[in-house]
Amino acid sequence: MTRNFKKYTVNILDKPFIKNSHSFAKTAELTYFDDKEEVIEQDVIGYLDIEDVYSKIDNNEPINLDNSYIKEFSLSNYRSSRKKSPDELIILINFSAENSFFDGDKKKAPLDFTYSDFQGEVNFRNCIFSGSEHVLFDFSHFQQNVYFDHALFNFLNVSFSNSEFGFGNVSFKNVIFQEGNKKFENVNFGDGEVLFLNAEFNNGDVIFTNSKFGEGKVSFKVARFGSGRIDFTKTNFGKGEVAFEKVEFGDGNVNFRNTVFGNENIEFTRCEFGNGDISFISAHFGNGDVSFAGTEFGNGKLSFKLAHFGVGKLDFHYAHFGVGDVIFERTQFSEGIVDFRAVDFGIGRITFNRALFGDGEVIFEASELKKGRITFRRTIFGVGIFNFEMADFKNAELIIDDVNFGQGKVSFKQSKFGLLSLESSQMNNYFDLRVEECGKLDLSNTIVKDIIDIDSSDFKTDIKALDLSGIRLLGRIYIDWKQNDVKSLILNQNTSNMNKAEQFRVLKENYNLIGQYDYEDGAYVEFKRLESKSQLEESQTKKLIPRIWDNISYFFRLVVFDKVGLYATDPIRVLLSMTVMFLLFSIVYIILPLMFHDTQIISSLYDAGDPRDLSLIEKGFYHSAITFLTIGYGDYYPSGIIRWLSGIEGFIGLFLMSYFTVAFVRKILR
Repeated sequence: MTRNFKKYTVNILDKPFIKNSHSFAKTAELTYFDDKEEVIEQDVIGYLDIEDVYSKIDNNEPINLDNSYIKEFSLSNYRSSRKKSPDELIILINFSAENSFFDGDKKKAPLDFTYSDFQGEVNFRNCIFSGSEHVLFDFSHFQQNVYFDHALFNFLNVSFSNSEFGFGNVSFKNVIFQEGNKKFENVNFGDGEVLFLNAEFNNGDVIFTNSKFGEGKVSFKVARFGSGRIDFTKTNFGKGEVAFEKVEFGDGNVNFRNTVFGNENIEFTRCEFGNGDISFISAHFGNGDVSFAGTEFGNGKLSFKLAHFGVGKLDFHYAHFGVGDVIFERTQFSEGIVDFRAVDFGIGRITFNRALFGDGEVIFEASELKKGRITFRRTIFGVGIFNFEMADFKNAELIIDDVNFGQGKVSFKQSKFGLLSLESSQMNNYFDLRVEECGKLDLSNTIVKDIIDIDSSDFKTDIKALDLSGIRLLGRIYIDWKQNDVKSLILNQNTSNMNKAEQFRVLKENYNLIGQYDYEDGAYVEFKRLESKSQLEESQTKKLIPRIWDNISYFFRLVVFDKVGLYATDPIRVLLSMTVMFLLFSIVYIILPLMFHDTQIISSLYDAGDPRDLSLIEKGFYHSAITFLTIGYGDYYPSGIIRWLSGIEGFIGLFLMSYFTVAFVRKILR
């Protein structure tokens, strides 16, 4: 019989029908039409009067309704006609209705199998239920195998609520539920397999709330749902394997809240979810492997909040998320591998706040977030590797805030981030932060106990902003001062000079510990400069006299400590400053005698006009040299204003020579 029709007609013929040694007094001629009212197919089956069926029940006979047309089957009507109580169980022995057609009447009672006690195997293969608004199997008891394979529930509501299945298999393979609600709530399945393979649920709610499955496999593989609500709230899937592989969930909300899965594998591989919300809140996934690999999530909100994964592998690799929020808050992840490799997180907010990861490897390698934010706040990691290598978050943010990383390696190698923040986290182990591109790298208020590696040699690291404020460096940071332009990264921060100074101080100490002394000098100079600027800013709130003194002090440090010798880090610069001062005084000694007659550099060996006496220019340079270097031969001595200037030059020369000695020795000793 066809299962794809919109309308049908039934013509009861007053002639016998015989098939498979089963004879009927009358024949039912069925004609099926498509939505254009064109004939699709015609079929003939036996016509069976409902009272003949009731008589079989009365006599406790095996009930074989194969290849028959039954009109208005109703156990409620049967009880009423036999004056039985409405909830009395009706025994149905070896019930078989393969290739049969149950036809109802929307204006009358539904097709009613409620409170039935099916003894023996039950066969509804290729059966069609149509004509009524409801097909009811509520509170039914099934003892052995139950088959609804290829059955059609044609545009009506279906309910198996509060039914109990025994130890046999339950099969709805290739069944078609047309539009209407499908209720399997509070159902107690037995220990056999429960199969909804390739079932088509179409539009309408599908409810499995509070149902319990036994020890057998549960499979919805390749099933297709419509736009209604799909609800597995508080369902217990028992101990067997659970398979939703390649299921199409439609655009309705999907709810697995408080669902309990067994300890076997759980497959949601390559499923397609629609645009409704998806909830696995407080779901318990047992100790088997759980796979969402290659699954397409829609644009609705997805929540695994408070979900619990066991010791098996959790696999999301190649999954695709839409534009909705994805929530893993306070989720307890698997002790095995947690695999988010090559996941496309779409656009939205993904939160792993207060989640607990086990000791297995956590992999986000080559994952992508087009726009939005992923947050790990107060998340706890075990001893496994945390891998974020080659992730593409170029236009998105990764926030890892107040996280205690375990003992495994943490790697962000060759990844791209709009913002990568590890603020207030505790970094106990090796961190590979050799990112390929990062708008801002925030390491503020972190506690570093091992190595942070930002120094890449095999590719260029492009970091546009760096924040090291408040960092507690108990370990080491490897970052190239020149290649990463660390100076500009910190100076361009929108923060206080004291905050920037503290960051340079940390880098200065770090570069000293790892033996990169040139980089240490660069960090030290910036630290001292910003420290001075910060002190000058603070002085602006003081009274007039202290403020004037602080300004003088700042100017002195700027000229003497910074400009002259870069805080004793550059002996060549000190030497250059010495040369400049020597030349400056020499020129002054040449000019002053031309302006003042009583200001001269006088020879103690030769009279004026003696050809052996030095010229004015020679005297200026010679006197400046022996004064600056504090040699003092006495063959030439100053008079007038030059006498006072010579004392000043002698002090400056002594100071700069000492300054040069300190800077030079500092370089040599390191």
